[in-house]
Amino acid sequence: MDLAAPEGASGELTSFGMLFTHAVALETRAAALAGQAVAQAAAGAEKAGLEGCAGLHRRRVADLERLRRERLNEVVLQPVAGMARERYVFPETLPAEARASAGVLGQVEEILARFYEDGARAAGAWAGLERVFRRYAAESRAQAARLP
Repeated sequence: MDLAAPEGASGELTSFGMLFTHAVALETRAAALAGQAVAQAAAGAEKAGLEGCAGLHRRRVADLERLRRERLNEVVLQPVAGMARERYVFPETLPAEARASAGVLGQVEEILARFYEDGARAAGAWAGLERVFRRYAAESRAQAARLP
């Protein structure tokens, strides 16, 4: 499977500002992919689960934007290391078949979990981000386990 990087998303994430920008981009794409999977799914429990997945990522985009406004000003230029963007990319679109789409979404959740685990290590205790990122990683791991 091709896990292509988004436009201009190569290289290292070297500051908190870049880390947050990439997090918002990943969550925005994850919400769009989950929305695409919802459109493909038949009514029922699977569709409801996918709708929950899309909602989770939309909520995270709003939460990250709020965190950026409220807490990030003092650390936005602080350096981070060990965060190569290439490790945290996923597809632009999903396969046409609903079951395959859910499987790809599971992979997306695993990539997000890895991003937030690595981000938590990079953030440390600054601005309380470690706790938020660890929660996001746990949510993504749980979401991945629920997807086929």
